[in-house]
Amino acid sequence: MRVCLTLLFVLVCAFMFAPGASAGEFIDCDAPSAPPCFLSITRNPDTTPVTLHTNPFTGIGKEVIGGQTYFLDGARYWRFSIQDEDGSYDLNTADVYEVVLDLGTANPAETFSRGQDVVIDRDLSDPDHHTVTFRMNGVPVSYTDSGCNGNGTCPERPDHVTTGYLEGYADNLGYITDPADEAAMQGWDLVASTDWISTPPLLNFDTHTFIVDAANSHCALIADPAPCTPFVGLVSMTFPFAMLSHLYEVDDPASLTASAFSVSGAGSAATTSVSVDSAGHVVHVDMTGMTFSKRRLKVSGDMRPGGVRNLKAIRVSGSVGKLKFDPAKSRGSKVRGYKATCKSDSGLVASGSAHVSPLKVAGLSPGVKYRCTAWAKSRFGDGAKRGADMPRG
Repeated sequence: MRVCLTLLFVLVCAFMFAPGASAGEFIDCDAPSAPPCFLSITRNPDTTPVTLHTNPFTGIGKEVIGGQTYFLDGARYWRFSIQDEDGSYDLNTADVYEVVLDLGTANPAETFSRGQDVVIDRDLSDPDHHTVTFRMNGVPVSYTDSGCNGNGTCPERPDHVTTGYLEGYADNLGYITDPADEAAMQGWDLVASTDWISTPPLLNFDTHTFIVDAANSHCALIADPAPCTPFVGLVSMTFPFAMLSHLYEVDDPASLTASAFSVSGAGSAATTSVSVDSAGHVVHVDMTGMTFSKRRLKVSGDMRPGGVRNLKAIRVSGSVGKLKFDPAKSRGSKVRGYKATCKSDSGLVASGSAHVSPLKVAGLSPGVKYRCTAWAKSRFGDGAKRGADMPRG
């Protein structure tokens, strides 16, 4: 089994995600303040819009909102959080919050959010004012002070329980040293309500499976020996086509369809879905309703091409045949040529290969009928095999 982490790092997103030494606050852009700053903060922008502002004070009838920027492992991060008026993460989960950050000339390459129904939008059209928009609702979370001991092993019960947690991070991928890897990761977005999650995903090339580990305290309640109500959480991932192609060898992501994917590890009570946004050049994977303590989430893709179509076998001469067909359709992995074998009832075998149709098969025995099988080749394996009878020569 070959399991590879194509980037030489693993980020662990936990509640213990501590800023580096060069941390600083950022405020509203109209304070006035130069980027980074909050360009806008709006509650329920589509129904009953309320304009909000950064606010460090509790008990004044307004959400507590703040932002920090800091360096960690070579990357610059921008983090914001929204709490209720008492300074607790108990927001009304029915409320939608839209937060627009102006990062100046910085690159909002990847994001991590704790929320639900999260939508991320980047606008780099103004070279001096790159913006990233987080649109989401708060989400119930139960988390520990230890961050699940930093390795995904969580205590059975949490230290904190909140009914409406909301925070977001953006970073510039400064921890990546290879420019090509950095370019490929642009637009990688991760959402989780769990205490601990690993990112970016591992890939098992042998089984074509993306792997993410997530963990949380099993119980959603702090009190002990009160009955244990299992914590229910969510994980959502957005894979840019470039990330799939460059880092994970999915060399034709535009040809992907949702039916090519299957999700496992989330548990029988979970709801999982995969969607391919061809216009946005991304694949979305959503998993909700998961109970914990620890899960190894697997997103498997059958990215082998489909079968050749309209296969016909033509006898050119006694010893040579020709297979004509319409090309197989890619399903994530490019078609890299075709192969065929022809077998007689007595066990005679001839074969051939070609980049495109027609495919020549030599070495046939004159006067012998063959059953020929043709298939497409790809980096992720062979496509479905199709058959046709080769007439006697």
